[in-house]
Amino acid sequence: MEEWKECRLVAGNKGVDREILYIDAMEVPDIIPWIKKNELMITTGYAMNRDEGVLLDIIKAMAKAGSSGIALKTKFFGEITQKIKDLANELQVPVIEVPRDMAFINLANPLMKKVVNAQNQKLEFNKAMNEKFLEIQIEGGGFQEICAVLGEMLGCVILVADHRQMLLGCYPEGEGAERWLAKNAYEDTTIQKQLKEYVEKSKDEIVAASAGEWEIRAMGIYVKNKCNGFLYAVGLKGKFDEMSEIALRQAGVYLALEFSKKGLVEQTEYYQDNNFFFDLISGNIQTEEDAVKRARGLKWPSFSYILVVGDIDEFEKVIRNKTEAEVNIFKDEIMQIHKDVLRRHRQCFFVGNKSDSFHCLFTKDIEKSEILKCMKEIQRQIYKNYGAWITIGVSTEILSYHDFIMAYKKARTAITIGKKRGKREICFIEDLRLEEAFFEMAKMDIFREFVDETLLELKMHDEKYGTPFLETLKTLAEHHGARKETAETLFLHRNTLAYRIRRIEQLTGADLNDPDVLFQVNLAMKILAYMEA
Repeated sequence: MEEWKECRLVAGNKGVDREILYIDAMEVPDIIPWIKKNELMITTGYAMNRDEGVLLDIIKAMAKAGSSGIALKTKFFGEITQKIKDLANELQVPVIEVPRDMAFINLANPLMKKVVNAQNQKLEFNKAMNEKFLEIQIEGGGFQEICAVLGEMLGCVILVADHRQMLLGCYPEGEGAERWLAKNAYEDTTIQKQLKEYVEKSKDEIVAASAGEWEIRAMGIYVKNKCNGFLYAVGLKGKFDEMSEIALRQAGVYLALEFSKKGLVEQTEYYQDNNFFFDLISGNIQTEEDAVKRARGLKWPSFSYILVVGDIDEFEKVIRNKTEAEVNIFKDEIMQIHKDVLRRHRQCFFVGNKSDSFHCLFTKDIEKSEILKCMKEIQRQIYKNYGAWITIGVSTEILSYHDFIMAYKKARTAITIGKKRGKREICFIEDLRLEEAFFEMAKMDIFREFVDETLLELKMHDEKYGTPFLETLKTLAEHHGARKETAETLFLHRNTLAYRIRRIEQLTGADLNDPDVLFQVNLAMKILAYMEA
């Protein structure tokens, strides 16, 4: 600056890029508590009383606070010693020597004017950006429009992605942005791994990085302390300056608003769909006509449907020692896995949940093999990420809204059978008709009485004395009375098995050589399994 041309930089030349936002004068003995960031201190040095140690302490404090530097008249302080210069050089704090006869006002006024002008430029730029982004909001624009405005303003590549790094918008569309994009296993367009790394540890601060000839700016977009997505800007070196950061921050504000709007719309749609689903399975809708009207409003496809229900196994054990907030996050993440896997399949039009139960509706044109593929992928991801297992049941075909109650019942029956079988498979109720029959028998008094008459005395004996007779009888009946196979299955000596069979016959009065008796025992065992389910 012309007004400062007679001043001389005597130390701290590596700190000349420090920004000046404030100017202050120091003429009190203890100024250190008042030193602040981005402040240039101008002083006569009178209060230092020619004490080299005082100035050394001030320089240390300035370095710690991030101050801009110090401009010092030597009339009262005396010579700026080599020790002072060495410290200022080490800490990169500029020390400027001011001519003895120069008035401070002649230095401060033009500098303050320059600072104010710079701030005004930022404010004007900020206002212009705000107006452009506000116009997008008013006209109903979204992620793509924000990318276009920001990209045109900065002259660089702009990418916006959701929290999974799936692309939501880019500028320019096409070749200019493609080098920074990738495809995942499902052919979704995602952000290239090279860019993702820059935001993994950041929050809503702008991360600056370089990649060869390119400069990168990246930031997370947060709504209520939750990361909803990411903003990336890529340009040639030297492209970004302070104004660029202002534009990026403004864009970040409007992207957060866009994510908030998107989340609100999705949440509203989810609650409407979920409430309708639970009204259907609870029988809260009086007529088929009422259901048809609500379904049309929600844009549900025409019949027929397939219902898939999943339950987290041992849910209480899985959430043990978790807070309520952690449990809700856990369920949200399980829900997100369902959405991520199923959103690629146009046949799935609804995904909802209640507590540890998750529900999916498919149109009937989906192949059974495709349901298996989707649900196995969901099981795999949940187990991989959380060590939890989800048992899945699939209903029969749904031909009307009135059928939802029965379809839900069938899917839950399939889950119960699946858990009882313990095979961790996708359970289609249509493949489990015999097991379903046992399940229904277990609810009927006549069959419960039959089980008690056949097995109760033996069961009570095992519980009282800790004997293994019930398991032995079950295995014998499954092998149709074959002693050798039964002994091998139970890892017993034949004499031990013979002793157990004699004791069982004594306790029950049954002849275990009679095939009819073994059939009755086997049937009772099958029903008992579901009485205890």
